[in-house]
Amino acid sequence: MPTRKRLACSQICAGMYLVRILDSWWKSPFFRHRRLLSSHDVKQLRQSGIQEVEIDTAKGLDVSTDAESFPVEDTQECHPELETSSSQADPYSQAPRSYAPEGKDGREDEHQERLIRLRGDTIAALEDMFEGVKTGQIIPHVAMQEAAKALVEKALAHPTVVAEILLIEHLEQFDPTLYSHVVDTALLSILVGLQLRWEVNQLEEVAVAALLHDVGYMRLPLNVVQERWGSMGIDYSLLQQHVDMSVALINKKSQFSQEILQIVQEHHAYLDGSGYSTVMGGNPVSDSGTLLGLTDYVDELLAVGNSSGSFPVALAIRRVYQEAKSGKFPTRFVEAMIRVLGVYPVGTVVQLSTGEDAVVVKQNPEMSVRPQVKIIKTCTGEILKKPEVRNLGIPSELKYEVKITKVLDSADSSINLREILS
Repeated sequence: MPTRKRLACSQICAGMYLVRILDSWWKSPFFRHRRLLSSHDVKQLRQSGIQEVEIDTAKGLDVSTDAESFPVEDTQECHPELETSSSQADPYSQAPRSYAPEGKDGREDEHQERLIRLRGDTIAALEDMFEGVKTGQIIPHVAMQEAAKALVEKALAHPTVVAEILLIEHLEQFDPTLYSHVVDTALLSILVGLQLRWEVNQLEEVAVAALLHDVGYMRLPLNVVQERWGSMGIDYSLLQQHVDMSVALINKKSQFSQEILQIVQEHHAYLDGSGYSTVMGGNPVSDSGTLLGLTDYVDELLAVGNSSGSFPVALAIRRVYQEAKSGKFPTRFVEAMIRVLGVYPVGTVVQLSTGEDAVVVKQNPEMSVRPQVKIIKTCTGEILKKPEVRNLGIPSELKYEVKITKVLDSADSSINLREILS
């Protein structure tokens, strides 16, 4: 039975679960829409001029329920996994807090759930925002800053979980949209910046630039935007104009800093002189511009790779490392990215020295070439109904060393990576 329902804004009440607004994003009082509505949220929506919304009755109250009789505070008892107040839904209405080390509170599943939701909500919000650019709307400075801060906050608190979510989401059939690409590029930039020990303000700055770096595609013909993911016959001279168009759109009556404009301008200007971006005044590319160029390049490798298709993450990392040694990127930046993703990232299908096939499910931070894996196929080719967990970082009971010998094709239809990693 369908659980999503369209409602007039006058019908909503506290305790309903908002999925999205059915109006221009520019009218919305929220950056991220998915939330269990509080009475304050309801008041903001009704004052915004929005006419219709979509709710999910599986996650909150239905219009047929006497919802007004339920106090806002009681809704959490029915749905404890959801945030009930606007302050919980928006981390920037709370006072700054210190970041506790991850993995010590036994709530990793909850962290993963919230991170997946944050990523999805940010993608949806950017889609609405970018569509507004087509009709001449100005990019909202405050909303973009809040989005970047939300991503940085989660990455600071749970960097390993963020990296795993980023990789696991890439295992689905790739969604070749601008919106998923810019969000994943922002997340990867933040994680690598953390490894480089950048300050929070620099992380937030590069995150804003990452979220905006491809907005110029909104002013290019639709077929160019679609063809950018690797199809033949694309007009690359037209494609390259998206950098200058992005800078122009960001700079249009906005309050974005010159540093953010510079990062966007530089994101296709590689250190070896390749790329197609023009750097103002012939100055060296900034560290932030270089980082965005690297993460943008890597995310596109994972999306389209080359004429034969996308790269498995491990092979993409290997290729980028070789290009760094040739001068395209700083080696230390690529090494930082390897520390984030691992030599054999989560989701990589590998062959072991035993002849068994396995999937990498967890990193051993101190032993990057010896991750934790699940054995999915025996050395005789038998597919295991119940994959066997093995930690390559722990000495084997066997008399010989077990190690990874080969990266295999993750596109094998017999391998359900999502199920294996769940």
